Amino acid sequence: MTTSVSSSTTTTATSSVSYSQNRNEFDTDALVEAAVSAKLARADTLETKVTANETKIAAYEEMQTLLLAMQDSLQALRADPSSSGQEDDVFLNRTGYLTSGTSTSADTLLSVTVEDGTELGSHEIEIIQVAKAERLGGSSQSCRSDAANMAGDFTLGGTAFTVTADMSLDDIVDTINTETTNTGVKASVIKVSDDEYMMVLTASQTNAEITLADTSGTVLQDLGLIDENGDKADILQAAQPARVKIDGVTIERDDNEIDDAIDGITLTLYKAESSNTLTLEVDNSLSDIKEQVESLVETYNALRDFVLLNQTTASDGSADESAVLFGDSILRTVSTQLQEALTAAIDEASLASLGLSFDEQNYLEIDEDALDDALLNDLDTIQSLFSFQAATSSGNLSLLRHGDGPESADFTLDITVTDGAISAVSVGGDTSLFTVSGSRIIGAEGSIYEGLTFVFTGSASQSIDVAVSQGIADRMWQAVEEVADEYDGQLAEQITTLEDSNTDLEDRITTIEANAETYRSYLLDKYARIEAKLAEAQSVLDLLEALTNSEDN
Repeated sequence: MTTSVSSSTTTTATSSVSYSQNRNEFDTDALVEAAVSAKLARADTLETKVTANETKIAAYEEMQTLLLAMQDSLQALRADPSSSGQEDDVFLNRTGYLTSGTSTSADTLLSVTVEDGTELGSHEIEIIQVAKAERLGGSSQSCRSDAANMAGDFTLGGTAFTVTADMSLDDIVDTINTETTNTGVKASVIKVSDDEYMMVLTASQTNAEITLADTSGTVLQDLGLIDENGDKADILQAAQPARVKIDGVTIERDDNEIDDAIDGITLTLYKAESSNTLTLEVDNSLSDIKEQVESLVETYNALRDFVLLNQTTASDGSADESAVLFGDSILRTVSTQLQEALTAAIDEASLASLGLSFDEQNYLEIDEDALDDALLNDLDTIQSLFSFQAATSSGNLSLLRHGDGPESADFTLDITVTDGAISAVSVGGDTSLFTVSGSRIIGAEGSIYEGLTFVFTGSASQSIDVAVSQGIADRMWQAVEEVADEYDGQLAEQITTLEDSNTDLEDRITTIEANAETYRSYLLDKYARIEAKLAEAQSVLDLLEALTNSEDN
């Protein structure tokens, strides 16, 4: 606040006194803004923290997205034994290869669908005849749209119909087709020539005969579908079943789509060709496996881009502005775990066996020729390298899930059954390593078998040898799951913590801003009162000056 009144000057010659003064230069707005800004400085600091947290949240979310993208291909390659995992297991994907025994192309005779998990092997198929639907032809009619002058009742497939004299051929067809679902018969009109039309009845299903009869009048007979004896007048195509020889066994089916002859295989017959034996090879879908390996390489390299970005340093050696997660323990740990898994050897096999290698910056590279050769000639090695392997010496014991179980283990489960139920499970006499829940045998928490869950279906005590081995895809999946799980992974927890922190910071900022506005109002009121008093004082000063000058004159 600056308020100045000049000193007086007396001049003897004129005996007059004059007062000069600097008028009030009190800047209320500037003073208030300065004071309020000081109050808001803390809020600005908190805003900086909010921005930093938001930047880190965005980086964590990007990292989570990259890891989850990698986890998709890892899930396909890791051979998760759970029911949902088996749906994703690319090593269970199957494809069927058909070859013809003659010059006829196999796909003109037959198509094949093979379900995932179908037993690998070869089958010989000969199509003796395809299934056909019965088709009946009527007699020639002169018009399809004019009244047919037929009247009466008839049944078709057990359903009753009534025809009146004013109905045309098209009307009769439409009436029949409204009941196709019930009769199993479809009607149509074929134009034979410009003035000749024929009704045709076709069974909806193959190897099904059409039943029909006049019940009142002679409509069906007039249409030429039956004769005077009620017999079918013109069978254009007889109903017949499909007949196929599979691996030397002749079977018959009503339909040309046969899905119950070979487990997991659906045959769709198009055409018969006797003496032509087709060969069906059921094999792994190598293209699917290759696609998932390529996807793993692609998603790992995308994560590698992210890792290198967050290791970037500025010219002075400090973290670059772009390296939001520089030195972050989660990123460092998961990156190390993935690297260790990828460089591991399983039963003397490694990524190098598949044509995969690392460049100088630890990006994965693929030798496509070497990968193709491994897929064609050494698929078992690829599967054992990537996937979780579990083998038991008894069909009564199967692995249900393995969690983050041991990387490898060979042991014997001694299972004791009492009164049809499991009463004890031990390994080497130690009963503390597994717990029992109904038919499930569960690795005890804290033991080396934690995470393993078996299902036992036997009815008698027995000892069963078990061997498990965790492939590199499963090791990587477990590492990613711990970090990137969208519900309880480490990243989700960190993101939640930062979001909660921002909520708290924003609440504090709101409080500071509200208090600052209250303080602004207080200052404006205070300075308004001061300015009013200054103005009053100035008025008195102006009056004194005027009086003094008046007396001098």
